[in-house]
Amino acid sequence: MLDTVAVMQPNPGATARSYRVPIVVLSVVLFLLVGAIVVVQAGRAGRRAADPCPVGEWDVVSYREAVRVRALPDPVTFVGGTGTVLTLRADGAGETDYGDRVTFTAEAPDGRPIRLEAAGPVYFRYTLSGAGDAVTVSPAGNEATSQLFVDGVAVGAPAKFADPESPRTYRVDCAGDSLTQDDGRLTVGYRRR
Repeated sequence: MLDTVAVMQPNPGATARSYRVPIVVLSVVLFLLVGAIVVVQAGRAGRRAADPCPVGEWDVVSYREAVRVRALPDPVTFVGGTGTVLTLRADGAGETDYGDRVTFTAEAPDGRPIRLEAAGPVYFRYTLSGAGDAVTVSPAGNEATSQLFVDGVAVGAPAKFADPESPRTYRVDCAGDSLTQDDGRLTVGYRRR
């Protein structure tokens, strides 16, 4: 019986311990590689948290907002906004600048064209959620004005923007040079400058 076992061994003089050293060495190398990958990924995540994607200057490329206009019985949906610049600073300060004049358009329920012209900057403070998929915006003053036109006729005089009374939260999706802000009523697409 012992002779049969000796014949079946590929290296009759070798002991079972001869495979332990390479297995232990490979296990240590694998452990170090996995540890290095975890450290690199954690470092990248820390950089993203310290320098999140939304920070920077953005141009509006698409805009859609459902708004109730006092002069009309039903809400209307404004589009446009080309020329608006959004600035998000790393310190949590932000600004939406309509420049000399940015135009938004809509259509009244009866088909009449509506135009809203906005000018000047709006300032705010913002905080990103821990996951970076939401932003809460709090008003911080403004120098912006707007003028509403219905069927080409000005409705009232140009008016200073009224700051919202409370913070507003939006879903955000930021990837590279693309940023989208959405709360179900307002959806804005941006492209990094």
